[in-house]
Amino acid sequence: MHQSHSHIRWLFTCLFLMIVMTSVAQDFLTTRTVTYKNKAGKVSYSASVEFPTGGKETVVDNILEWIGVVLDTDGDFRRDYDRQLRASCDTFFNSGRGGEHTIVVERSYEDERLVTFESMVTDKNGTTWRWADCASFSKRDGHRITMDEIFDCSEEDISRLMWAYRDDLPLDGFGPEDLMPVNAGFIDGWIIVIGPARNYTGAPFRLRYEEIEDFLSPSINGYYH
Repeated sequence: MHQSHSHIRWLFTCLFLMIVMTSVAQDFLTTRTVTYKNKAGKVSYSASVEFPTGGKETVVDNILEWIGVVLDTDGDFRRDYDRQLRASCDTFFNSGRGGEHTIVVERSYEDERLVTFESMVTDKNGTTWRWADCASFSKRDGHRITMDEIFDCSEEDISRLMWAYRDDLPLDGFGPEDLMPVNAGFIDGWIIVIGPARNYTGAPFRLRYEEIEDFLSPSINGYYH
């Protein structure tokens, strides 16, 4: 009898764990990474994009809209990933800019409350230019989380934090007063703020979360605790 009760408890425990794991899995996005390359003479295009393919519809739709901006494509292509990359490539080739154009988009963080995608666009044509972005999306309603939701301080304070955490970003000729924050998002243990740098349209400044908690919004502060 004792063994029978133990067996039943074991079965219920396994069933409970399966339900919990299934529920958690359903909260997380499914994705598909699509690559595309094309070259004509000295002009080349290369893209590797992690597209969200499943999850809450509003979240997926807003991520796809943001990816469309990164790819410089029309929203009509959002769910036709291969066609969207071909359209992005055509846009670049028709721009006449020339050189090498490389795009990388990937999911860099996700938990029960939000999901973050990062992008890097690199243009090489004599000089190398980069455009980075970091976009966190709320799983509650799908909106992109804004800097005002993340920080509870002035723009000047954010600029000073960016200067303190500039690391090896090329900032010759820049000072804290020049580092205007544009966008921000979360990854694990860090706040990524996008701002100016030499040969960057947008550069990623990595601010250590635990060290800047006093500057964060009350709704965000303690996020990782």
